Amino acid sequence: GSALTSTTRTLSSTTSKKGNTGQFGDSNKQHEEWVKFQQGLVVDGFETGAITKLTDANLQGRKVRGGKQLRKQREKDKEERATQRTEDLGRGLFPPLRYSEEETARLLKEAYAAIPERAGPRRSRAKKRERNRQRTIRFIQKTYKDNLVAAHSRKMEDRSRVAKESRVVRNTAERVRESEREYQNFILERSIAMSAAAKENSIL
Repeated sequence: GSALTSTTRTLSSTTSKKGNTGQFGDSNKQHEEWVKFQQGLVVDGFETGAITKLTDANLQGRKVRGGKQLRKQREKDKEERATQRTEDLGRGLFPPLRYSEEETARLLKEAYAAIPERAGPRRSRAKKRERNRQRTIRFIQKTYKDNLVAAHSRKMEDRSRVAKESRVVRNTAERVRESEREYQNFILERSIAMSAAAKENSIL
């Protein structure tokens, strides 16, 4: 009994929907004609005409939540309308061209073929970098060697100065020793004389 009742309700609902299809279809057709007429009225700076379509759900006052397929379809329709409508682009502008994969491959092949072949020697930049690198290495080595030579020269100058001063001291050492001996003898004789005089005074 319940199955029969549900079947009867389903048939009645489908029959009522089919009966209203003609009315909705006529309204939708009239609305599409009105939209086309409005889209023909192009004014710079304004967007005229509507792009919505009447559906059975709109006429019956029901909300259409949609879904994944409906969302994709709306996005696809939106992209198509964006490529077809040119009044938003302004005067003298056109929508971008779209090529197929074969046409894109052909155009890329033609573009690459038009590029001139590279002329001249290869690896010239690498050779230039290596040449600059070797020049820098030689400059660093030369600077280091010059510093070593300068340090050796300073060392030899100091050594020569010390040797020369030592030689002068050795050459004059005999005269210095003689003068020192004479001075020591003079001091010794003087101290002896002073001690003898002190003894004589103490005896008296």
